[in-house]
Amino acid sequence: MPTQPTRLAVWLCVLVAFGAHPSAGTARAARDSTPKPAAARQLFEFHSDFWVNLHHFLYITARARQGLDVTRASTTRALADTEGFSKLTSSEQTEWQTAVAYYESKLARRDLIFDRDMVAIGNQLDHVASAAQLRKKQLDPMLVTTLEHAAPVYRRLWWPRHDAANKAWLKAVTPKLDLYGDDLAEQEIRVFREPWAPTPVRVDVVAYANWGGAYTTNYPSHIVVSSGDAGNQDDQALEVLFHEALHTLDDTLLSALRAAFRARGKPLPHDPTHVFIFYTAGALTHRALPDHVPYAEKYGLWERVPDFKRALPVLQQYWQPYLDGKSTFDEAVARYAAGAVRVNQLQGTLPAIDPRCTLSSQRTMGLGTLLHGLSSPS
Repeated sequence: MPTQPTRLAVWLCVLVAFGAHPSAGTARAARDSTPKPAAARQLFEFHSDFWVNLHHFLYITARARQGLDVTRASTTRALADTEGFSKLTSSEQTEWQTAVAYYESKLARRDLIFDRDMVAIGNQLDHVASAAQLRKKQLDPMLVTTLEHAAPVYRRLWWPRHDAANKAWLKAVTPKLDLYGDDLAEQEIRVFREPWAPTPVRVDVVAYANWGGAYTTNYPSHIVVSSGDAGNQDDQALEVLFHEALHTLDDTLLSALRAAFRARGKPLPHDPTHVFIFYTAGALTHRALPDHVPYAEKYGLWERVPDFKRALPVLQQYWQPYLDGKSTFDEAVARYAAGAVRVNQLQGTLPAIDPRCTLSSQRTMGLGTLLHGLSSPS
């Protein structure tokens, strides 16, 4: 991703590309009943895709059965999502249980964001309209067989209501995107000094994403957001979309933070850009919608997550003036680093820098530590 700012004339066009929904033996043509504004540039490309939803539902169900993320609302929702299961035939129940067992043994303990193979699975499942297309993808044959066998059961019992919920979520967020999306995108690329992706960012709307309710992978940019997560509803839906978009725009910020902390002989804090993403997405959404309560404030992240609690006053003192146009990016980052070092030295949380810590390793460790220890309301 380029690291120099590119000024773009950003316009919003919500392209609702609800992926082809397979019926028995054939793929049904996707229908888009959501009105789309006429505009010059697309920011997001939305999909409610059968195979992507099936994959995520099996994954989160398998994690729940493994005793993982059991306190998370998304996990408890998945375990309770069994309406009509007893009415399936014994062979259908067996097919489904076999599919969940495969995910338990092979995939449940792997991470959707940091495991390259899991990211590849998510990207390969995009644009799959039929089982025949699925078989042509570069996927493990056992995974393909598992998905094929589970598909008729999922299609019969869960898919109609999952797909309807996904479309209802998108219908609810679209008016806000129409009104505020272009301005939010412009502000984000200005603040983070990165251009928007050259093509619309794919957003898969799913009944279940991960335990956090939404996540993003890069190269290519790909957002997955849960339509059923409590933290993704109403005005929060707008913030969540632009929060996730910032994960595709944070390379310049990450490089600047690394240089600023290194200049002070200190390593990057845990999850160096995520506090900026939470703060910025919340502040910009609040600017557009004055009654909006930012996600991290609403769900208490600034209070209950130690790294966030330390970062908040420093962000308020040095990053907020930059958002208000009263300082430059370089000034804000340098002052933030100095302030964070002072706060963390007082609390004894920043060791001396380890020269072996590279940019990529610090980024991965930081995000991994945070993402496995916090975030979504439970």
